[in-house]
Amino acid sequence: MKKVWPHEFFRLDFDAMLEEGKRQEAIHAANKGEHALTKRLHSFFADTVIALIISDDWVFEAASKFASDYAIDCFRAWRLTGQEVYGIQTQKLAIDERVVDFLARAHLEGAMPKPPTIDLPKASDFINLLELHKLSKQRRTEADTLYEETTDHEALQLAATLRAIRDDYEVVLPRILYVVRRTIKINENGQPSSRPIYQKLEGVSRSLDWYEKHVDSNHALYPVLGQLRGFYKTARNVGSHHQGLVWEPSSDEVVLQDDQTTVRMHVHKFQQRYRYIVYICEFGMRGILAAFCEREKGAVSNTLVQEYIKIFPEGFPEGEEGTVRFYSSATT
Repeated sequence: MKKVWPHEFFRLDFDAMLEEGKRQEAIHAANKGEHALTKRLHSFFADTVIALIISDDWVFEAASKFASDYAIDCFRAWRLTGQEVYGIQTQKLAIDERVVDFLARAHLEGAMPKPPTIDLPKASDFINLLELHKLSKQRRTEADTLYEETTDHEALQLAATLRAIRDDYEVVLPRILYVVRRTIKINENGQPSSRPIYQKLEGVSRSLDWYEKHVDSNHALYPVLGQLRGFYKTARNVGSHHQGLVWEPSSDEVVLQDDQTTVRMHVHKFQQRYRYIVYICEFGMRGILAAFCEREKGAVSNTLVQEYIKIFPEGFPEGEEGTVRFYSSATT
């Protein structure tokens, strides 16, 4: 595989995110519109954020602070989330295989009139395909055990998704917006500002208050950070609340309730909104670092690539040690 410089590495990874929206639309018809969303986000970060980091010293200053002070902290948050999600996904695949195997055996034994299928809204729905009274005592015990495991694992998946939303919203997003604020400010009037809001990292609430005052509903990030701000705030609160998320498998609904707000939605929409904030954080992270590395071309860039690769538990095809060509003093 051709070796690439750190800025090329992050840019390739940035561009690859476009495919995720397309992939999600191919998976499920309800995901229609995700490819258009990812294209708008890609265009915003490419044409505005990356372009200004490369061309504007004030914006590059913010990107430099992001790269040296904030990025690796975000990487570590993603590593923890990734390890948890990877483990849960591995368990899910194993459970799904057991469900398919059980349905095949139940069909052969006449306890499921239709041929076995894996096209289920969730794995635990396999129980609805069975004529339970036709199962032997042993097979019924096996079905009950498998049903208990599938429902337990579905609740675990949702809890992990909620924690991931909370961490992206609370930890990663404010750091992305620290750089984005300066790009929006430069686009407003072309002038830097000495106001404190532009000089330091702010929490997510203050960052989004600023954002909503400086953009309209046509801005590329607004469909997520503006229209859905209430959802992410509630999810963040519930993710740290003693009551937590409520899962209603009979209706496939997730209920988020903090002290003042209750949000109820289909599990598919809940997972989709998780992907939305991931799109912003990953486009932002990869785009900012691609632009920073293109200007810095030094030790910080090399370290960022090495730390970023650690996020991926099975290695990253375009980020393994052998595919990255590190900067030397001759390239700075």
